Amino acid sequence: MMRIFCACCIVGVFFQACSNEFELTAPWKEVPIVYAILSPTDTAHYVRIEKAFLDPETNALEIARIPDSIYFPENAIQVFIEEVTTGRRFQLTRVDGRLEGYPRKEGVFATSPNWLYKTKEKLSAGRRYRLRIVRTDGRPDITAETTLPANFLFQSPDPTLIPVRITFLRDRSSNITWFSDSSGVYFSIRFRIRIREHKLDGTLLKRDTLYWTPVPNTRRSNVLTANGYLSTERILSESFYRFLVENLPPANNTFRRFEGIDITLEGGGREIERYLETAAANAGITGAELVSLYTNLSEGFGIFTGKNVVTLSNVSVTPETVNSMNERSPERDLNFQ
Repeated sequence: MMRIFCACCIVGVFFQACSNEFELTAPWKEVPIVYAILSPTDTAHYVRIEKAFLDPETNALEIARIPDSIYFPENAIQVFIEEVTTGRRFQLTRVDGRLEGYPRKEGVFATSPNWLYKTKEKLSAGRRYRLRIVRTDGRPDITAETTLPANFLFQSPDPTLIPVRITFLRDRSSNITWFSDSSGVYFSIRFRIRIREHKLDGTLLKRDTLYWTPVPNTRRSNVLTANGYLSTERILSESFYRFLVENLPPANNTFRRFEGIDITLEGGGREIERYLETAAANAGITGAELVSLYTNLSEGFGIFTGKNVVTLSNVSVTPETVNSMNERSPERDLNFQ
């Protein structure tokens, strides 16, 4: 039995690459490893393509430090994305992720160069795309397909209100409700909370921005309506209060105001769901010795999927929320007005 190391595996919806090892009992051959999450909201799209490797005579940790061991030679592959319905096809260019602002994290594997494949072609929500990796030695192309989720639509907070408002009252919850199509499956909800702090005479002292993810990973509902699948997530007011208390010091001779909240909804494709199901089935002390890694590639391991993102900007926190916070400490000590 030999051990094979791959340079990238998929973890969670939102979505990080890491190192992984698994046992290989069949005779070794070159194994492609692919990671790509495409979004119609991105101005540039990146695909990570690497290869699994082993050498029965050399320490795998030493090989991992050699870039040629984890990356295909530049002339060995050509990478394309194809729009399945129209046949539109464009080629990706190999770039060093370090120079693109995406350095590889320190770890087992070589960090420089960090080869990625890039395109700035515009992708469309709701369209189906195919990744095609052409090997120049004549072996069959490696392919995978995914449908990018269509645009999501907020229902609550109501985006038609001017201003859009959100309320957190003590011992109650606030609902985030949205519509999505069948290709948007796993979601996260993030808050960007903008706060002003003033001196008692009203002079602006400083601005703070807090980032909160009250819903890190949730599956959309199966409630199908004329506008798509309707999903609702309840956010407890006490969770909102607690987050503020844990991230802001008490106000000493100052007061604060909410400047606005930007609510971002990010939804990943159905391949994410299948990956998580596979990972869960093999997790824990009773998991299988030979881990059945999820893949939607025609050959190799990895994931080619899509996501979409929508942001409801500048949502106002209602005066009722501030009044509720000021009913008791420790929230009252933050002195929101």
